[in-house]
Formats: sequence, C-alpha cells, structure tokens
Amino acid sequence: MNNDRQMYNVDLSCAECKTAITQLPFEPTGDKPVYCTTCLRARRDSRGNSRDSRGPRQMYQVNEKCAECNAAITQLPFQPSGGKPLYCFDCVKARRQ
Repeated sequence: MNNDRQMYNVDLSCAECKTAITQLPFEPTGDKPVYCTTCLRARRDSRGNSRDSRGPRQMYQVNEKCAECNAAITQLPFQPSGGKPLYCFDCVKARRQ
C-alpha cells in the first residue's frame, strides 16, 4: 500500500457493520455511506469484477483518421458521433500522461 496517500481523520461508523472508522483516504461529504475496509471488500467481491462479468467489449468498425497524428483508425470501443475529434490508441495514451 502507498503510504504517501493523504489520510483524513474522521469519527464515523461503517454503514454496514457499525465498526468505528478513524481514517479515510478521502474526505467524506456526508451524502454517501462510508464502509470499513472489510465491508467494502465484501461489497466489491459480491458484485464481482464488472469489466469481466460484462464479457468482451463491443468494437465498432470505422474508417477514420487520428486527429493528432493522422494514423488510420479501424476500430473503436464506441460508435463515433462525428462531433468530437478521434484519437488513435497511442495518442490517447500519450494525452493521458
């Protein structure tokens, strides 16, 4: 676990099991329930990994050019609407860094 993460001191109870919670890696807003580590992990496990449970992502066949490098784009994980620029995988990755 990364120990550089800012922790917030709180005085809350887990919404599920009522265990005392004294620190959180985020500042709670009060409009959402807060869960202890054990209950949060159990909730996540009960849902399963949503990406895996959905199966393979649908890909759309397109004939477009990247707005940044002009590379050919032949598949997208969404149906383009024509209103926004499209970027190839490498340019999307570079833009996120």
